[in-house]
Amino acid sequence: MSDKLTRREVDFVLRRAAEIDTASSSPSDSTSAEALSVTELVRLGEEAGLPKDAVEQALAEMRRGAPLDPEGGGALTRALGASRVVVSRVVAAPIESVRRAVDRFLREQLMTVRRHHGDRVEWERAQGLWPGLVRSLDFSKRYAFALVTRVETILSPEGDDGRQTAVTFNIDLSEMRRERFGQMGMRTAMAFLLFGVGGALMVPGSAVYDLFALAGGGVAAGGIFALERRRYLESRSRVQLAPERFLDLLALRQKRTAPAPARLDDDPQD
Repeated sequence: MSDKLTRREVDFVLRRAAEIDTASSSPSDSTSAEALSVTELVRLGEEAGLPKDAVEQALAEMRRGAPLDPEGGGALTRALGASRVVVSRVVAAPIESVRRAVDRFLREQLMTVRRHHGDRVEWERAQGLWPGLVRSLDFSKRYAFALVTRVETILSPEGDDGRQTAVTFNIDLSEMRRERFGQMGMRTAMAFLLFGVGGALMVPGSAVYDLFALAGGGVAAGGIFALERRRYLESRSRVQLAPERFLDLLALRQKRTAPAPARLDDDPQD
């Protein structure tokens, strides 16, 4: 990664460092420079009253693939959450070993490489008759990424010895979320039309009955919306849990295979 940071990267680091330091806002002069070095950015943060460790943590999060721009809080985000899920972990293993494990995990999730940028790889859902059939018959919910269309993985070495690797899964849920929101809206409207408007039309001319019918339609529509929202959030939770479990198992496997440290009381002459 280049030592020079763009304006968006500078804005992100200062904003995130301010959040880490529980400050109320990022410094207003963060957009004044088009490109800064890491050293200059750390100095700028210190001049703004941000601790050095907070700036360095924000830099690490940026390098691990954290989204640079904050997501707006629209109706879709409030109802179904953010459009991306970011899972990041540092694994005590060399980068090549981690890369092979990540590649195997995503291919098992029926994902294929879309574009390769070295340590940053874009994945997309595998197309074709066989992957589609496997997903449709996945009654045990083995393929947690079945509804995911795009995933970006970012690997970066950590530490001076190169024996640690930061792994980031940047999972795009925008299409999945948009489709599910459309389905929720359609089913909610159908429930209201069936139970509310349909019920009111059964006994025309009775204002009290019409009010009860429309209220019942509203309750039915709200129930359908809540049910569909819960189902989506469960699917979203499975998507996030899959890479977290994978990283847990990878870290545990590496811990088991790591050589045991020599005991200090061992005497090589004994």
